[in-house]
Amino acid sequence: MAGTVSIAHAQEAAPAGNVQNVPTQPTGIENVPAPAADGSTTTAAQDTGGADDIVVTGYRQSIEKSLSRKREANAFVDVITAEDVGKFPDKNIADSLQRVPGVVIERSGGEGSRVSIRGLQSDLTLTELNGNFIAGADSGDPSRSFNYVLLPSNMIGSVEVFKSPEARLDEGGVGGTVILHTRRPLDLKPWSGFVSIEGTDSDVTKKVEPQASGQLSWHNEDKTIGLLVGGTYQKRTNREMDGSTESWQWWADGGRGGPKPATDVNGKPFANDDSVSYWSEDRAPTTQSGQHYNGYWAPQSVNETIVTEKRERIGLQATLELKPTDNLHITANYFRFQLNNDRQTNSLKIPEWGYGNFYTGAQFDKSGTIMQSATFQVPAPGTGCLTRTPICTMETPQISGSYAREKDISNTFDVHGDWTKDRLDVSFVLGKTRATGGPSQQFSVAAKPRLTGAVTANGNNLSSWDFSNGGLAMAFSPELQANLNNGIAQIDTGSTGSGFTNSSIEQRYAQIDVTRHFDSFIDSVQIGGKWRDGKIHRETGELNWYVDAATKLRFQDTPGGAVAQPSFFYSDGIGNIPGGFSATSFPGINLDKYLGYLNATYGDAVTVPQPQNRYDINEKIWAGYAQVNYKTGPIRGNVGLRVASTKQSGRSTDTLYFENDYCVNGPGGAFDPAVPLGSDGNCQVIPQSQRETRVFAPVLETKSYTDFLPSFNVAWDVTSNILVRGAVSKVVARPAFNDLASSRSLTYHSPEYTFDRAQFGERVGWFGNGGNFDLKPFSAWAYDLGAEWYFHRGSVLGAALFRKDVKNFVVPLVLDLSQTVQGQEVVVQQYSTQANGGSAVSEGIELYAQHTLDFGLGAQVNFTYNHTSTADVTLNGENIGTSPLVGSAKTQWNASVFYEKHGVLLRASYNRKGEQVGGIVSGLNVYSAPYEQVDLNGQVNITPQFSLTASVINLTKSEQTAHLGNDTDLRYYSSQYTGRRFYAGLQYNF
Repeated sequence: MAGTVSIAHAQEAAPAGNVQNVPTQPTGIENVPAPAADGSTTTAAQDTGGADDIVVTGYRQSIEKSLSRKREANAFVDVITAEDVGKFPDKNIADSLQRVPGVVIERSGGEGSRVSIRGLQSDLTLTELNGNFIAGADSGDPSRSFNYVLLPSNMIGSVEVFKSPEARLDEGGVGGTVILHTRRPLDLKPWSGFVSIEGTDSDVTKKVEPQASGQLSWHNEDKTIGLLVGGTYQKRTNREMDGSTESWQWWADGGRGGPKPATDVNGKPFANDDSVSYWSEDRAPTTQSGQHYNGYWAPQSVNETIVTEKRERIGLQATLELKPTDNLHITANYFRFQLNNDRQTNSLKIPEWGYGNFYTGAQFDKSGTIMQSATFQVPAPGTGCLTRTPICTMETPQISGSYAREKDISNTFDVHGDWTKDRLDVSFVLGKTRATGGPSQQFSVAAKPRLTGAVTANGNNLSSWDFSNGGLAMAFSPELQANLNNGIAQIDTGSTGSGFTNSSIEQRYAQIDVTRHFDSFIDSVQIGGKWRDGKIHRETGELNWYVDAATKLRFQDTPGGAVAQPSFFYSDGIGNIPGGFSATSFPGINLDKYLGYLNATYGDAVTVPQPQNRYDINEKIWAGYAQVNYKTGPIRGNVGLRVASTKQSGRSTDTLYFENDYCVNGPGGAFDPAVPLGSDGNCQVIPQSQRETRVFAPVLETKSYTDFLPSFNVAWDVTSNILVRGAVSKVVARPAFNDLASSRSLTYHSPEYTFDRAQFGERVGWFGNGGNFDLKPFSAWAYDLGAEWYFHRGSVLGAALFRKDVKNFVVPLVLDLSQTVQGQEVVVQQYSTQANGGSAVSEGIELYAQHTLDFGLGAQVNFTYNHTSTADVTLNGENIGTSPLVGSAKTQWNASVFYEKHGVLLRASYNRKGEQVGGIVSGLNVYSAPYEQVDLNGQVNITPQFSLTASVINLTKSEQTAHLGNDTDLRYYSSQYTGRRFYAGLQYNF
């Protein structure tokens, strides 16, 4: 727990057993005290028995206050206060949330991006800003899961993580609900604020980049009007090294139904064999020396990728607060979060293309069922396929690059009002949140190190991949880079092109809440209602460079499109690869030079929208609740019921691609192998407009459902320092936005097309992906029981048991599936979609402790154990296998040691996430290996106003890895290294 404690609701502290527990709607932040007048961050606090007497300044005092408030709470909640977020240089909120018991985060470029709670995937965590949904559409796809990369941490006053719900809170967080509270000017001193500057560097970029932020708050003397403005700007280059595999399949003579069915490492066949992908040629390859391997798992392609992202983050906040009378309080907020991202990738791929002529050997695991390395080598001169005319040429590694320029913007405007009269409280909220995102430019290009045609030459004589030692390593001929510089290369026109997706998501909302207070066992009664109107829009298109604009002939469909000039490649291989994978050389495409060449040769790219491919979905939600808050002696809590009615409707599109042919026919027709060759050494390709047919089929859908969600929370002060609490509730989460319609993108490979592309493993039939409109909402009955022992001021030892009986959890799938296409029942191969799992259980325990010694040394530690059962997965009424809960991790460790004294604050933090379950690929779940990381943070007060901060993130240079299947970790799936990052900054408070 980094500056966190497990508290219940954000309420002011009072003596135990004598508290007015009246929760209110989360329409603003919990009151965060202003900094001391002299800017000090270590002034001692005095606790005289009331919250108004507590002045929270230093880190130790802030967590002590949180512990005091924890004792007077009702629900299971963790909190991070503004002092914690601002004082320790966690770079975004997700990085701080990972210190909370039971919280697991996903990372993007090394930064925390999405949050999962208690073993459930991130789409099941509801994130709200001041109690309302925040729209996000990063990478062109709208999501219910907020991307914390968009959010500057210095705009947030406090964060609450609700693990047990209350009826007054929005539904949608099966795992939990994260509420981000922003600062308000009437809570701060007039003309107060801060200015900070910071620089960051990492071992993967070797580049210092800036961040600047500031905030100014003012209110008049009577505190009837206040204004707060703030902003932040950050420029940051992220660079990550990714290893990966594609399309793990079972390679065996006879294929599916043959004498060698797919097995695990123990020789046990799979009950869901129909979900396992078998190699299309129905036979295993043989090496040049005649060695034949049969019956094993192997990937179709092994890849190494360097991703470089130039991120520019802008955050703006403006808050107007009015208090015209003692009983009327109005707050208006505007937030703008913007992320500009230029993303470039350089990849080396070794696909299956070399098995015919160049396969020389392989290495397997002890069971003989998993290929762990493969070597492909051009034969010695005058032997093998080099005796042919023309000679054979090796196409690996495929050298590819991509470029995307993206702008993601999230705007939120809301008005909160609170009116009180005697024992009556009335509050209202009106607001709108809207986000747009996706690339304005996106392009990819690929090349092969060879020449064919009038001059035939091999630019690379050796390609090998090896992950037998756990990590991925590739090796190539030492002359590969020099051959590229000498022009021995061709553009792979079949893998060169552009396609993009842009999305928008918005939600308007209105809410009213009424609270009536009593002097009895019933402390208060709350009733309220909320209306939400959401719209999701998605559009697709492509960028084309035309040789002939009149006929729309693309450059890829002409001989000139295959020409690869030496200037298209970096003159030296890409270096500085400290983790993720290794390679004897890493040639890369210089995308600036290549795109400059296209623009100079063919003119500017033409944006080609696809208006037929519509995706417009509406989601209307009406919700109402009633909640009774009670207290008697040492017992307090609440009981309530929330009813939510959801209607989803709209139009999406099935996009069908018919690949009718590919190569210009030989003299004998479509199945004559003697096809004319193009400039890239492959067959002469038919222009796309002639070989491909696209059909757009609209799909209209609507559905509605109503959820009844009871909740019960109780807290009991057993003694003066021991507290027991419990909760029972029903929770629900709606399907992801991408699954609110069943739109599909399907491609048909004709026999003619498959004949021409046989060497690339193409098969006849349908392939593709799609949503699943029939997905049911994820629901669960949740049970919580906790005990807390406050054995010393600022100290706690606690435990919480939790159990969720879940139903309809969502599992990502890749499998062969029967589908209806244009009125016919067909099998779509390697179809990527989502399906509902049956009933399952997620249960576990959280243990946490906190203690600070008098001389300033303290520690916070927590451990979460989570066990999940497996459940049947069904699609279209058919059982297709079993899966654990996707997103679940069995263990989670957090430990922080801090020292705070005499203006010096130091912290070392350790975080370890256990093995985490992913979706199903080829009948097997993907498992992320355990991941651990150590961070160092510090702050020194140079003067009462100036402070110096510094941190090291990922001191241990940890890598994230994943494997396929739970019978072994030897089926390498992916690895990622994002680097060790350094920060140093200066902040001035006034």
